[in-house]
Amino acid sequence: MLVTRQPASRRVGDTEVAALASAIGQCPHVTQLDLSYNDVKDEGVRALAELLRGSSSLRHLNLAYNSIGHRGWRTLADALMANTSLVTISVAGNEVCGDWQSPHSDMREVGGVAIGHMLRKNTSLRTLDLGSCGLGVCSLVGVAQALIEQQTLASLNLSNLLLPGAQEGITAAQHLSEMLRKNNSLRELNLSRMKLTDEQFSIMLPALVFNDGLRSLYLSSNKLSCDGGTAVAKLLARRHDLTVVDLSSNKIQDVGARDIAHTLKQNQGLDVLDLSYCGIGENGLVAVAEGLSVNSSVSNLKLWGNDWTERAARTFYALRPRLESMAFVDFEFCVVDGTPQVVLAEGGGVRSKLANFP
Repeated sequence: MLVTRQPASRRVGDTEVAALASAIGQCPHVTQLDLSYNDVKDEGVRALAELLRGSSSLRHLNLAYNSIGHRGWRTLADALMANTSLVTISVAGNEVCGDWQSPHSDMREVGGVAIGHMLRKNTSLRTLDLGSCGLGVCSLVGVAQALIEQQTLASLNLSNLLLPGAQEGITAAQHLSEMLRKNNSLRELNLSRMKLTDEQFSIMLPALVFNDGLRSLYLSSNKLSCDGGTAVAKLLARRHDLTVVDLSSNKIQDVGARDIAHTLKQNQGLDVLDLSYCGIGENGLVAVAEGLSVNSSVSNLKLWGNDWTERAARTFYALRPRLESMAFVDFEFCVVDGTPQVVLAEGGGVRSKLANFP
């Protein structure tokens, strides 16, 4: 693997990328290239595109947080249509810029539209990271419609979509719902930070229940309330094959937490549960503890950032053997004058055994 992440004063630019791409083309053993957080622009992407058209060895490419423009997006998408070796690509943090003065949304989202066209033809990609790319409705529609036909992509990050109004959110939810009804290849879907509301999630809920391929669902930092938490509980009640659910930084509060906790008594498939910073109070936390006392599948748990009262702390303290058997818990206990208190795990929970657990 080649990693070229550099300090700001020494970032790799287009000239260096062109030389690097030429060298990799002569070295069949390079399978991973990490150019994230550099200064790759359209000319650098053009050199990489030539490599992708001719390379049969490169399998993982990270271009996150560079400076790709609309020409670079098109060039990259065209190359990926022909490439059959790449299985993972991240272009996170590169805005899908175009002609923002144009009244036509497809001209404002050139990169996203190009990626949608690419997905209709590329059958080798398994992981696509489009997080924080400024994707709007036009881009999302293109990607969602492509994935109705394309049944090979396994992981898709759409976090931080650019959806300025409620109607755009509803349109996004409708197209995602249609895609989820017909696509069973996706195993991981990240919809964090897209201002998803209870109403929008309710549009997607039937499709999420119907879909039997998805295993990991990330909904962090949206606008879900207790009703959204209840909707997720309905999903967990029906989908015991979901292994990862991230609801962090949504205000699901006690009602949502209690409903999710109730499903834990029957759901023995969930492995990762993130309810950190969810506005959960004493009753909700106690309910989660009671659910975990019956559940044996959850092995990665986040609950920090909620209202840890003395009763909630005592209830979880009584579950120490269960918590100690887990691979990851983001909180731990200290006992002061005989009273257990909850504190953030040392290092913020760095003792996780799952490197990819967010």
